[in-house]
Amino acid sequence: MYTQTGPTVGLEDEALKGLAACEPEDADVADVAAAMVDIVNAPYGKRPFRVHVDPSDDGAEVVNAVADRIRKEFMRRIGLGDLLTPRQ
Repeated sequence: MYTQTGPTVGLEDEALKGLAACEPEDADVADVAAAMVDIVNAPYGKRPFRVHVDPSDDGAEVVNAVADRIRKEFMRRIGLGDLLTPRQ
């Protein structure tokens, strides 16, 4: 929690208000449930590591894709690339 004095007074409320304004009014929480059903129904070895349900399109999907790519490259570089593929 931010301090109640100094230059950050009100910052938390301002950030939360701004985040809430990013969500479209027609966003439906049922989209999350539908995505979960799709994940559970996917065959072994085909389930995604991460699924995005992002009605505000805040860029998280792009950021995570870059982070995933860097992580894969690093795992391969240190000899742990075999951990990137599920085994039965």
